[in-house]
Amino acid sequence: MRKNIRAVCIATLFATMTTTACAADFTAKDLADEEGKFAAYSVQHGMRAAFLEFFAAQSWLLRPDPVDAQAWIRGRPDPPIVLDWKSQQTILSASGDLGFSTGPSMYRSKADPNAPAAHGQFFSVWQKQKNGHWKVLIDHGISHGPTATPNALPVTPLVALNLVAQKPGAPVYDAERDFLDRASRLGLRDAYADSVTTQTVLLRGGQFPIAGKVAVMAHVDSQCGKWSWTPKLQGTSNANDFAYAVGSYTGKTQNGETDNGHYVRVWIRNANGNAPTRWTMAAEIMTPEPPSTS
Repeated sequence: MRKNIRAVCIATLFATMTTTACAADFTAKDLADEEGKFAAYSVQHGMRAAFLEFFAAQSWLLRPDPVDAQAWIRGRPDPPIVLDWKSQQTILSASGDLGFSTGPSMYRSKADPNAPAAHGQFFSVWQKQKNGHWKVLIDHGISHGPTATPNALPVTPLVALNLVAQKPGAPVYDAERDFLDRASRLGLRDAYADSVTTQTVLLRGGQFPIAGKVAVMAHVDSQCGKWSWTPKLQGTSNANDFAYAVGSYTGKTQNGETDNGHYVRVWIRNANGNAPTRWTMAAEIMTPEPPSTS
């Protein structure tokens, strides 16, 4: 939901996902194609209809607390906006049961089509259903300032990563727990430095996507205080190469105030030629709780 733009949009609703029987050779590129079909459905039929159609029966939105997506959407009218988006990066587990998609999003007012569009970035975890269809499992997003093409989605090349099956008997490893342990013992910077790569993307409300290890570490260095996270929902692919975690966080802002909110992380374990495989952070989104009105 993207007002996060998935959060304005779904504050007023939002978007990302799709239904299609998955062939045995379904790839990360196919996941991007599915995302495109979902976006087109949203533009044609409205956000509410699209989200009800393409979210899993048991799926989650961050509003900002995790909520049952289907129940949340059913309880609200179709927002008066046209929401569109496009995959920029997709990742698919070697077992073909879990995947990730992110990219630019944009929405326009239906009441005033000539008003400037609002822009953001979506963040979605997908899951293959028992009937072979792909549906959204977890969805969230951010909003940020205008892009270089303010009246259209940015044109960017797709990065589609198909994870490589691990050797039989590879140990099951909790990447989220290891990250939290490292952050607690050694500090925020050490935990991120050991986990992020040139492909990692962080999403923060009001900022353009923070992409790549150099940018991520610069962002981490700009933070202060001790941060902690508490995972509440976790899942791992059958191939033990893709994992997600949803939970809450607490920390200190630069002016010393407490900042509480929720987060989603995606972890991947990918073979790189003959090099040993290891878990790395593919993406992370953090959304603070709104200011208290009391």
